[in-house]
Order: sequence, then C-alpha cells, then structure tokens
Amino acid sequence: MMSRNRKGSRVFFDNEGKIQLFWRILLGWLAFAAGLGLAVAAATAAGSYGFPTLALQLILAVVTTGVSVPLIYVLRRYADRRPWSGLGLSSPPKGLPYFLLGMGLLALLTTASLLIGSALGWLHVVAFHLPVTTLFLILINSAIAFFYEAFPEEIAFRGYLYRNLNTRLPRWLALIIQVVLFVLAPVALTAFMVLAGIATWDQITVDYMINLVAFGTMLQLCRILSGNLWMNIGFHLAWLEMVRYVVVPSPSAIVEVEYISPLAGYLVNIGTVVLGVIVLFVWSLRKKVGWNRIEPDHRSEFQHLTSFRSIGW
Repeated sequence: MMSRNRKGSRVFFDNEGKIQLFWRILLGWLAFAAGLGLAVAAATAAGSYGFPTLALQLILAVVTTGVSVPLIYVLRRYADRRPWSGLGLSSPPKGLPYFLLGMGLLALLTTASLLIGSALGWLHVVAFHLPVTTLFLILINSAIAFFYEAFPEEIAFRGYLYRNLNTRLPRWLALIIQVVLFVLAPVALTAFMVLAGIATWDQITVDYMINLVAFGTMLQLCRILSGNLWMNIGFHLAWLEMVRYVVVPSPSAIVEVEYISPLAGYLVNIGTVVLGVIVLFVWSLRKKVGWNRIEPDHRSEFQHLTSFRSIGW
C-alpha cells in the first residue's frame, strides 16, 4: 500500500518534493490563459454595458497582468521553489539598457525591411511625420500594451515556461516547445469564445499563425542571447506600436508608406520578425551558444547574464 502511495506521489512530485515538470508547465500555461481569458470575459461584459473603448482596453490590461503575473510568481516560489530572478527579469533600472536594446533592434530591423521593400519595388516611403495626436496615442497605447501583452506574455512564456523546460530539455527543444505553447494560447482562447458564441474562427488565419511562430521564436532568442527579459519586453512593445502607428499606410503615421505590392505588408509586419530571427540565430552561432545545453535550476542559482559575451558556454 505504501509503495502504491509512493508511486502515486511520484506522478505529481519529484525527489525534492517539487511538483513534476509536466504539471508546472501546465499550471504556468494555465496561469496566463486564465489571466487572458478573464480579461476578455471582463471586457466583453463591460462592453455590453456601453463602456468606452479606452475603458475596455484598460480592463484587458489590468486583469491580464493582475491575474497571470501573480499566479506565475506563486508558481515560481511554491511549485518551483526557486528565486524569481531565475526567470531573467531584473529590476527596471538594471533592465532599462536591455529594454532600449530591444526597441533599438526592432528599429534597425524595420529600417532594413523598408529598404528591402523599396529596393524590390514593393513599397514606397511617402513621408515622415510627427503628428501630436499619433504620439499621444502611442503613449497611451504603449502603457496598455505593456500590461495587456508585452509584460505578462514575456513573464509567462519566455520567462517561466522556457526556464522550466530548459531544466530538463536542451535549449533548442525548450525553444520549440515554448513556441508551441505560445501559439496554443490564442487558439485555446478563440475556441472558448467560439463555444461561448462571441467569436468565430476567422481571426485564426495562416498569416496570424506564422506571425506567432516567428514572434515567439524571435523573443525567445532575445531572452537566450541577452539573459534578460527586458530586451524581450522592449522588442515586443516596439513591434506592437510599429505595426499600429509608426509604419502604416496612413498620413497619421510617423513613417507613411504606400504599399505597391500585397507582399509589402507581410514584409513589414512579419518579414521584420523573420529577419530578426535570422540575424539573432547567426549571432548565436558566432557566439557559440550551447544549443544542446540543459540548465538545471539549482536552488542557490541566481541567473545573472550581463552581456551577449557571457553565453559562450
């Protein structure tokens, strides 16, 4: 009888008494899914009462971060029994250079995409503007996007889930599984909304799925190369604002473009990320990143990588 109990306990707990990896991954994914799902449910309910768009966006931001991030923190402390710092999220002052690095990288990749598109005759850069209204919208939307998308997604996927996966799996495989879990989140939410009769499958397109795969890969490469989630957050946030306000075919954009070919939109939105994946992957090979490396999450381990040079193991 005791042996059966021990076998049963091993399904859920390891030799240290920690919850087994499978369950930690599942709980981590559910923590984000719960935050996102509750946020959408709350915003949908508020919308039925006539709340303005800005209020709905604030609800999405507050609920997503307010639910998912504390749940991830609880899992890290009580399920992993490991320090929060192991996820790669430093204090904001220490993370600022990485945050700016992520934004700067996106700016360089976007510039490269525009140059490539212009050379191929797919697009034309019409003009550069600095409209006050657009700058104000970017300021407001950045705060909302930070708490609704960039911050909770990076904590959950490139932080918690990847860190746990990499304790048992090589980096390359942990990256792939993280991307799969990242793609599954909006698919699962859409399935729930379809069952509830408040959405259709139309929004889950091939383009959207390709974008998710490329985006999830790019952001994980940022985390692996820099060792700091603030680079991810900076890149993530900059990309969101770029495709919404900065580089769009509109006179209200900061960089007004004219799409001559239907491929131009894909080049700017998805091609920029794909180009980034190529650049960072080549960089990882030059820096001799150990893609087969498995990183045990020791109790006393406080991961603190300060530069790209520190990853050449």
